[in-house]
Amino acid sequence: MGKNFSLGLTGAVAIAAMMAAAGPVWAQQQSPVLDAAVASGELPPVAERLPANPLVITPVESVGTYGGTWHSALRGGLDNAWIGRTVAYDGLVRYDREWKEIIPNLAESWEVSEDSRTFTFKLREGLKWNNGTPFTSADIAFAVELMSEPTYGAGTFIKNPNNPVKVEVIDDTSFSLVFEKPNGVIMDELASINGLTLVSLSKDYCSQFYPKYNPNAAEEAKAAGFETWELWMGNRCSWATETIRFANPELPFMSAWMIEEPLTGDATRTTFVRNPYYWKVDTEGNQLPYIDRLEMRVSDSLEEITLMALNGEIDFQDRHIATVANQPIFFDGQEAGDYRLGENIPSTMNTLMLQFNMNHVDEKRRELFQNKDFRIGVSHLIDRQEIIDVIFTGQGEPFQAAPRPESPFYDEEMAKQYAEFDADAAAAAFEAAGLVRSGDFYTFADGTPLKITIDIISSFRSEWVDMMELLQLQLEAGGLDIELNNIDRTLYYDKRPLGDYDAQIWQGDGGLDVVQEPRYYFPANPESVWAFRWQAWYNGSNPEIAEEPADWAKEQMDLYNQLRSEGAPEARNELMKQILAIAKENFPVIGVSLPGNGYYIAKNNMRNIAEPMLHAYLFPTPAPYDPFQWYFAQE
Repeated sequence: MGKNFSLGLTGAVAIAAMMAAAGPVWAQQQSPVLDAAVASGELPPVAERLPANPLVITPVESVGTYGGTWHSALRGGLDNAWIGRTVAYDGLVRYDREWKEIIPNLAESWEVSEDSRTFTFKLREGLKWNNGTPFTSADIAFAVELMSEPTYGAGTFIKNPNNPVKVEVIDDTSFSLVFEKPNGVIMDELASINGLTLVSLSKDYCSQFYPKYNPNAAEEAKAAGFETWELWMGNRCSWATETIRFANPELPFMSAWMIEEPLTGDATRTTFVRNPYYWKVDTEGNQLPYIDRLEMRVSDSLEEITLMALNGEIDFQDRHIATVANQPIFFDGQEAGDYRLGENIPSTMNTLMLQFNMNHVDEKRRELFQNKDFRIGVSHLIDRQEIIDVIFTGQGEPFQAAPRPESPFYDEEMAKQYAEFDADAAAAAFEAAGLVRSGDFYTFADGTPLKITIDIISSFRSEWVDMMELLQLQLEAGGLDIELNNIDRTLYYDKRPLGDYDAQIWQGDGGLDVVQEPRYYFPANPESVWAFRWQAWYNGSNPEIAEEPADWAKEQMDLYNQLRSEGAPEARNELMKQILAIAKENFPVIGVSLPGNGYYIAKNNMRNIAEPMLHAYLFPTPAPYDPFQWYFAQE
């Protein structure tokens, strides 16, 4: 084997050594809410519930006290990302709080072969799911086996046709992931929120829905009201952070809190209670988490959630409510609501990405949207400084799809190209793209009217409506007839495979996590809305709609395949720079502005919350800052 990794958290090394020597009996402290269950024999003592080598967590400020309910809110029954950010970040490995290192989690150590093909993990001995059944290497093998099913499937980091993987089980606590080719990015995948997929499926529970282990699964699926075993399995054992994962209280968890009241389509709240078998402790041997319960109000009304925060009814949250528009009222309401504002540093590189559909089913629109001159013209019609001043009170700067200034991949020319508000340059670019000005608006060269519909989801970012209404005025003043289409998030996603949309918007991911989130730099994944059918070709998904990409995009795909197979970080970075250079040259998507720093809201008695926090999706803030060690200070 090659490199060996067996890392510890700062300040915990001596305690970890003591634990290994003393065995599990050293830990005696648990939440008082579990005392009765232990006394009655319903639960074993805490020392028997912990693994032999629990993960020791150093609190941000101080050792906490048990108790309390953390109140927050979800925006509608499909809003599962907040649960992923608060409850579900517990994979084999994880990122440290500074997003600099990959550190142990469920796996206490790992080794990487010299050729970066074989990754051998050692699980903590004695890990248990929240129902008390052992968590072993067999669960990992089962998850990979199931996710490799052609009709069930999973994320590309496991089900990657370019680099298949198999699991070699060594014993109950040791296994290897063996890839056909070198895999230079797998550890980052496992450390991100995506790593949940590999530790989500208890073989003991989920095998009952799988024909390989239950020959009657197809028949039982129909009896349960499902047409196929895959649909039954998906309903009971969702493999990722989809909403359905949090709709089944029977599904075993390895996280700090487990489902009490499930998240369903018509739920008005969802709740989670502490996992009595959670496998982390603080530096004094207290089993985590400190907080007993999580309660999330489910509401479609942003105004209701905002009012809850102002009234002090939310203990910690940033999602949905921590907007630029809300910041002044939240700042002024701190004393009355008994809360404070902390700083979030975003990983995103843009407040809004405008993505024209290069794979449009209409040939004329496809040709137009693939024309770089057209995209340059649109970009020059956007008065970014006006949007920054009006919508973001002057915070931010004009910016395209490019790595953030803090990133080692930052390229100022890429970030600033075509970002000047210049109506004459726009007109020249549209002429080069073959458009003809006829009265107030441009038409196609044959005189066919050109009306462009841009899909938006106001429920995801409240400022998007204001931004797009202003952007609509700017583009129409420059001769483009624009219609805004505010639609439901489900329909927003459903339109993508159909290919009949003109353009969609989203936030600019990939500002700091450039290698891990390249959706705007090349057609990398289904979030590359600007070339959905090209990414389907690349990923081997949706074969019925997949289309061979343009040569420049195929070159990027080849480079990224090389990157994923490269073990040396320096070589991966050089390959990513080549991908970015091609993106810079071809300018596939249009950005508006670099976001200013964000904020979160926390009750004054909630402790051990880090400030500032790096804020990302793959680094799923606040989860890497260990909410299980947050606590409510005693009044």
